[in-house]
Amino acid sequence: MRLDVEKNAIEFCFERSTIRIYIVNDEIHIAEVVTYEVTTGEYLSKIQIIIKNGKVYVASPLGVDEIQNPENTLKGLNEILKNVKDSSPALYEKIQKIINAH
Repeated sequence: MRLDVEKNAIEFCFERSTIRIYIVNDEIHIAEVVTYEVTTGEYLSKIQIIIKNGKVYVASPLGVDEIQNPENTLKGLNEILKNVKDSSPALYEKIQKIINAH
């Protein structure tokens, strides 16, 4: 998997879609990057996974709910982070701090 790592974000392709993992204040957001044929720039999906204080939530236009069994989400995120640890230790530490907060 090819990762594009920025100061506060990681991007990768999943089934021909770009997925962005990015930090906003003390939260990790995971969303699909949405683009259109007309040049309007990119947008992030209105349905997002949010990690805050060690808990995982799904946010949508209908509200925000805590995910009761987020093991697979956290496992997948940690697999991606293994590839970021050496190339961007500061970002790796920021994300780990949010995941492990209680």
